[in-house]
Amino acid sequence: MSHLSTQKSLSRLGQSCRAWYEVANEELYKRDAKEHASFAIKWMAFHAVDEQTTDSAIRTLETSRQWGGEIDAMQRGLPRSDQDQMLDGDLYRASTALHFAVLIGNVHLTKTLLDIKASLAIPCSILLPQTINSETVIRRVRYFHRVFGDLQFGSAFAFPIFLAFLKYDPDMCKVLIEHGCGREAMVVDPDTDPKVMSILHFAAADPTPDYRQWQCLFDGFREYIDEPCPRESQSTPLHIALTNGCTQGMQIAVESGADKEARDGSARTPLFTGVLGVLTDTRSNPRTFEQRMMCFRKFVELGASVISEGDSLLLHAVRLYAPRAFQCPEMGRLICFLLEHNADIHGTNRSQNTSVVNGISIVQDLVDRHHQEPQAEELLKELLSDLIDNGLSLTSPGPRLPSPLYCVLESDARPGWVLDLLCEKGATIPEYEVSPAFVYWCEIPQLWRTNKYDAWWQHQGQEGEIFQKWCEHPHNVWWWQHVKHISPYAATQAYRTAFEYESRQLYHILTHLPLPAPSDDLFVKIASESFQPWSWRQVVLREFEDEFVATWSSLDRGDNMIHVTIDRYIGGFFHYAAAEAIQDILCLRDKGVDMTCRNASGKTPLDVLLESDRSRDGFMEVAAVLEGKAHKVQELP
Repeated sequence: MSHLSTQKSLSRLGQSCRAWYEVANEELYKRDAKEHASFAIKWMAFHAVDEQTTDSAIRTLETSRQWGGEIDAMQRGLPRSDQDQMLDGDLYRASTALHFAVLIGNVHLTKTLLDIKASLAIPCSILLPQTINSETVIRRVRYFHRVFGDLQFGSAFAFPIFLAFLKYDPDMCKVLIEHGCGREAMVVDPDTDPKVMSILHFAAADPTPDYRQWQCLFDGFREYIDEPCPRESQSTPLHIALTNGCTQGMQIAVESGADKEARDGSARTPLFTGVLGVLTDTRSNPRTFEQRMMCFRKFVELGASVISEGDSLLLHAVRLYAPRAFQCPEMGRLICFLLEHNADIHGTNRSQNTSVVNGISIVQDLVDRHHQEPQAEELLKELLSDLIDNGLSLTSPGPRLPSPLYCVLESDARPGWVLDLLCEKGATIPEYEVSPAFVYWCEIPQLWRTNKYDAWWQHQGQEGEIFQKWCEHPHNVWWWQHVKHISPYAATQAYRTAFEYESRQLYHILTHLPLPAPSDDLFVKIASESFQPWSWRQVVLREFEDEFVATWSSLDRGDNMIHVTIDRYIGGFFHYAAAEAIQDILCLRDKGVDMTCRNASGKTPLDVLLESDRSRDGFMEVAAVLEGKAHKVQELP
């Protein structure tokens, strides 16, 4: 027999006559045990599909063990399944008889193997279940691959209980648990950082119609109900169920004692991760939204709270919904659900230092991006109105948080309807925000340009009444109540802003308000920096103290006010006409400004003019004034 090198040759020898049968059969089993990892046991187990083949498999098992066969024999070091597809022979050698018995659902053979101490702690390739060509098994493998997207399923190894789970075989699971099976379902990342994943994480995500189908798993491994998944997320089974909207898994987990406030690796509760899952899944399949909402409702019915320590669930939902309202309008219903169950309307996000109140500013992003989508605007108006009607305070932001009105002002009040709605609903700012908020008010023309009471000083005899109406306008009242606390710096910035507009409207408003006036020197500086033709005229006509006009000179160049007037005239971008320049020069001269004064470069205003472009309109007339040839505006040709 030593000259027969193949199993096939030995088998033929044993079949030749009865004398050779026992000798050849013994040699066959010995070689099978030594060279082929007890292939005979596994092959028979995989083909034990009825009572007759099961009996044959058990006899083969007994005979093989008699001549050295091992029930847990398997060959290590085979090619990984994430590389080339394993051949059938490889799968046999890399699996045990128990794996095959469980996979085909043979309870009798499985019990026989377990009774003779077959190991439940040996995993096989995850590719093994797919060899039975079951559409159900293949579909379930793909489903869990989607659920646990960061798992490398191709290289994972599965324990017997996971094989039974993939086959929808709770009876087999009970048998395995009764014989001491652990909760280990898979070994993930076997090549780099092998970790074991619990069967409860898979059961919690299983969308089986009968939620009690896996009762045996949750009963058998109850002490592991809050075990975190060995992935970066560190999700518990309950997190997995809520994230995937699996009502069945959620319910059985809760009934098994799962902590409804458990935290994952990012300190998020199951309900919190579930809300995030709504957005993720709605993008690809909006039809599952109802399933998820059903899961949330049932979870709350079972005692879960929409209020938890830490970051606000409502704020999280608002932040997700606001920029995507047009694409995911269903999420508005989720927010209504949270409000109906008394979610904290003033909840905060500690890591981002914001609150639901400040979350209002997020809606601006949507309208800016979807200005051609009126449906989005209507959805967001409805959202804000619902939040406000449910008690959202627009008057008192949380500690160290900006008010919602300030958030909108800071973004140039876009979109305008947000600001209008906030003002209409009585939004205000705290006293400490008034200075920067007032500057923003000046920078947003829609806030002061459309007020019909803006020129109250022109209504003789009714100034007080008209002014009161102006102050009570929704666009003004929130800062007017703190007007005494507007800083001198903010007032100066307001004047600087006013000088930037082509219209003098804001400037006139500022001059009639009880604001800290800029110093004379600062007023001249910001007016001279403006490109508007009318701004310098305000300096020329202003009543300054003492000899300020006659003695003023710029710090950097030593120019007096007539030097500045000439610079504005010859600088074409100021749109400063010759007639205006002459009028201002004569007015300044009459206030004592020396037309022959030399600046730091030793040049008089006339010198500066003569060095410029002489083709400028009115050049000769301006020069004549500086030369003293014209003493009044009327003397000019």
